Parts: sequence; structure tokens; C-alpha cells
Amino acid sequence: MNIAPITFKLLSIAAILFGLFICFFGYRIFRLVLAVAGFIIGASFIAGVGFTLTEGKEILVIVIAGLAGGLIAAVILLFLYSVGVFLLGALFGVVILSGTFVIMDINTSPLIYIVPALLGGIVALLLQKFMIILITSFTGAWIAVIGTLYVINTDFNPFTPEFINNISEIETYRIVLSWIALGGLGFIIQYLIFPKPTENVERIESSKE
Repeated sequence: MNIAPITFKLLSIAAILFGLFICFFGYRIFRLVLAVAGFIIGASFIAGVGFTLTEGKEILVIVIAGLAGGLIAAVILLFLYSVGVFLLGALFGVVILSGTFVIMDINTSPLIYIVPALLGGIVALLLQKFMIILITSFTGAWIAVIGTLYVINTDFNPFTPEFINNISEIETYRIVLSWIALGGLGFIIQYLIFPKPTENVERIESSKE
């Protein structure tokens, strides 16, 4: 019995459910998303530093340091909400520009990404609800679409990128259109059902009256 394909299927189904949840409820649980992202980034960075310093010989020290770094980063992003929003916008700006360069086959210096990172972070701070919903809806949609792709293709192996290169042009269009449609639906639903912070305050005050 081959366990690996079953494991990939289960992980793919979990990814689909997680992606749909982020797509339609990302704005509502954004603080949790920030905390989880902070933990992963902090734990990975500190564990990597610990691995380098100990040359991989002190596994317990590396694990403890990674957990501590993850918890500290999670707390920072959880309580410094504006910092997390800025970093999210900065990452979004970098991804958009890098994706454009890849499509246009342009090689550039890494320094050029400073500008879109700053612009993305500033725009995210100015338009928090719009940017959070935009990013979470399309990120969740992409996770769900890719997870579905893994499920329906039994020969898929995530460790062989050649599979992606073998996708036909029509299938590529279907994937992109499915992503845009699902992401757009998630954006519309999130934007309509989740009120702005000022609207929440108004509702609380009216209920007290």
C-alpha cells in the first residue's frame, strides 16, 4: 500500500478547506493569520540561526530557540497590528512587481523592490479593509484552486515541478480563470458582509440606546 499518495490527497483536501476559509473569512480572522504568519517566520528564522551557530548538533536548543522566536514574532504581529498590515502590503507589492517581471522576462536588481514594498505597505495602511480583503480572498482562492488541482490529478507529485510545466495552455487558462472567479467572489462576499470598524462602533452605540 502506497501511503504517500493518500497523504498528499489528505493534505490537498485540507488545503482546499483552509483556502476557502481564508478566501471568504480572511478579514474576520486576520489577526489570527498575522499571528500564525509571525510564528512561522520567527520560528524559521531563529531556528535557522540556531542551526548555523550550533552546526546542527544541538537539536533541542534549536527547537527551543525556534519556538521562542516564533512566539515572540507572533505576539509582535498580533499586538502591533499596523506593523503586520504594513508588512502584508509590502509583500503584496513585491509579489505583484516580481510576477510582472517574470511574465515580461525582465531581470532586475533586488533593490528595485524597495519602492513597491514601501508603496504597498503605505497603501495597505491607508486602505486597510480593502487591501486585507483583496489579499486574503485571492490568496485563499489560489490555495483552494491549487489544492483542487492536486486532488484531481492522481499522478501529481509536489516534489516534481515538471508536472506544472506539462499543463496545457487551455488548462492554464482554466486555472487562472477559476482563481480569478473564486477570488473575486470571496472579495465581494467579504466586503459586503464584514462592516468597517466605524460601522461596528455605530452598531454597538445604537444597541446601547
